[in-house]
Amino acid sequence: MKKLQVYAVKEFIPPFVLSIGVFTFVMLLDKLLDLLEMIVSKGVPMRTVGEIFLLLLPSMVAVVIPMGVLAGVLIAVGRLSTDLEVTAMKASGVSIFSLTIPLMAVAVLLAAVLVYFNNNVLPDANHMARNLLLDVGTMRPTARIIPGMFVDDIEDYRILVGEKDDLTGELRDVVIHENIPGRPRRTITALYGTMEPVSANRLRLVLHDGQMHELSGDSAYRTLDYATYTVEVTRSAELVRRDRDSRGDREMSSRQMRAMVDSMQTAIATLRDSMSTMALEPLAILEGGSIGIGGSSVFPPEDTLTDRSRFNQARNFITQRAVEMRIMEDLAASTVRNVDRFSVEIHKKYSIPIACIVFILIGVPLALSTRNSSAGLALGMSLILILVYYLFLIGGEQLADRGLVSPFMAMWAPNLLLGGLGVFLTVRSLYEGHPVPLPDFRAMFERFQERRLEKRIERSRKGR
Repeated sequence: MKKLQVYAVKEFIPPFVLSIGVFTFVMLLDKLLDLLEMIVSKGVPMRTVGEIFLLLLPSMVAVVIPMGVLAGVLIAVGRLSTDLEVTAMKASGVSIFSLTIPLMAVAVLLAAVLVYFNNNVLPDANHMARNLLLDVGTMRPTARIIPGMFVDDIEDYRILVGEKDDLTGELRDVVIHENIPGRPRRTITALYGTMEPVSANRLRLVLHDGQMHELSGDSAYRTLDYATYTVEVTRSAELVRRDRDSRGDREMSSRQMRAMVDSMQTAIATLRDSMSTMALEPLAILEGGSIGIGGSSVFPPEDTLTDRSRFNQARNFITQRAVEMRIMEDLAASTVRNVDRFSVEIHKKYSIPIACIVFILIGVPLALSTRNSSAGLALGMSLILILVYYLFLIGGEQLADRGLVSPFMAMWAPNLLLGGLGVFLTVRSLYEGHPVPLPDFRAMFERFQERRLEKRIERSRKGR
């Protein structure tokens, strides 16, 4: 029995490694074009591009390993089934579980390694890759501003334009997010403007007829209308590496994100308590007429004001409180969305590794249903299942980010659905040779070829 289990693992490893190579190569094709553009248009040294390439690999490894598990088990078990080795096992009284258990042990090991990898290696690799890409983005050229797309390769700025005239440099519907360290965050909008390359490393944006929205550290919100405003962007001709402490959700471990979620939930509770207190203030004032912030009077003595003046001051006070509560409500809603976003990433770090186990459960019975061993057929089936899995995953992530479903269900629903189906098919495979009635595609193709040949012969006879 032990030899059989070792044999199953040996049959699984070569197609598993081959599948990882194929899927990684396919995912790299899109990145290679961007890397070549860095070399050609920006003059980035080959060594730096190679470093970026290596830093991008971990983000692909975390995805392709579950894909390789599915393709590997389909190829390996499919070959055993086609060569009647599985039939011989059953005839000798060996259960199909003897074939599944060693593959499941390998999947559990891979899942554990991926969980460690996602929490300890991948965040640092993503952070280093982002820093290096930002440093490369500050080299040489004026910004590649593309209409309808955010340009975020300029440090401290994100730029979006609706229309752009390459000949005159005129821009329409400009939105700029400015996040300069030590200064309040700003969102600058303009109806139109011009882009003026000052030198090889400097870019000037002259904006007209717009607004500037500023949020300071004390949550004070200010707006300013302007007729003309200039934004200067300076870049370096050489690659200057900078260490940045700020990290995005994909640059953090699950422990770091849980700490962020806890702090944001505390902030949400504080905001809601403040909103509840502020909502009761107008009622207390209307009842008592002298209760304000901290228990002090918000109005002058009653005998010094007319009824009309007192009414106006009460109305202004309530309007001010309503505006402040709307701002706090928007801030709380934004924080809730960030909590959902971080929660999705936390669950994703565990749900994708567990997909290795799920793919074994569903891969073994599907492989037993194939009547002819074919690496191409196995890869095709794996691609369909992977497409379904990741469509569920991406769709769930979008729904969770919008607050329509819980982050847990968004990330674990694909595993639960495919895992349940895999358990059902595995149990069914104990009683039937082909748990899934898949057609014999090779026989179908051969019959199709025979029919075409018969039609050709018949046509040639009629021609005579």
